[in-house]
Amino acid sequence: MLNQLVRAIFVLFIVSIFIFILAPIIFVLLSSFSRSSMLSFPPTDFSLEWYKHIPSDFIQSLKISIIVAIATALTATVLGVPAGMALSRGNVPGLQFINALLMSPLMLPTLVIGVSLYSYYIFIWDISKLPLAGNLSGLIIGHSSFAIPYVIRNVTASLALFDTSLEEAAMNLGANPRQAFFKVTVPIIMPGIIAGAIFAFIVSFDDVPVSLFLAGANSTTLPIKIFTSIEFSLTPVVMAVAAMIVYISVALLLILERMLGLNRILGSKS
Repeated sequence: MLNQLVRAIFVLFIVSIFIFILAPIIFVLLSSFSRSSMLSFPPTDFSLEWYKHIPSDFIQSLKISIIVAIATALTATVLGVPAGMALSRGNVPGLQFINALLMSPLMLPTLVIGVSLYSYYIFIWDISKLPLAGNLSGLIIGHSSFAIPYVIRNVTASLALFDTSLEEAAMNLGANPRQAFFKVTVPIIMPGIIAGAIFAFIVSFDDVPVSLFLAGANSTTLPIKIFTSIEFSLTPVVMAVAAMIVYISVALLLILERMLGLNRILGSKS
């Protein structure tokens, strides 16, 4: 009887935590369907009106966010896949240090990364007059710096379950190492590569701290646009735009779960 009571209290505690975490998201989603011009909760009447009247500057910021996120995902994939291969199969001095260095962006607050990158961009400007701060190229480089570890993590997880005898069999049949890699290894670990790219897209698309320091007047991402808008007014239009970010993130996570499985990404072999 005592064990059942403890179990019930524990379950209630966990459920309460999840409700507390998800409550703001539910608040945003429901408020975005409100018909009232003033923000109110719970909505007394539901409508798609605010989705139809999203201002053009929000749409422009959405386009910038998508461009930056896609470019970040491609950059992180191109650099993260060979890095993951080297970490999984490499035999070079200081491999553990390199691994810790490449994965360090996951351990640092993105606010620290944003401040550091901004200071570095100013230094680059001082010595070369190369304008990285305030434009798309600098924003993509900044986002890639903390998105690459997500690709590395997924590639190394896929390689941990990879049977190297398949590559050996391909080379025994006449394939050279390059052909074995692209025709055997890459197709098998492709779910991990795609999963890493999707994660890189999501963290770039949702980023605020780094973009806050690196974005300019012509490179304002959607999260930054929302952040600056609610400083002056919190309307159902902002809620509708914020809800769009939730929809995109959930859709990508569902694709990720369908293709690879979140348990495998998080390190579980089940």
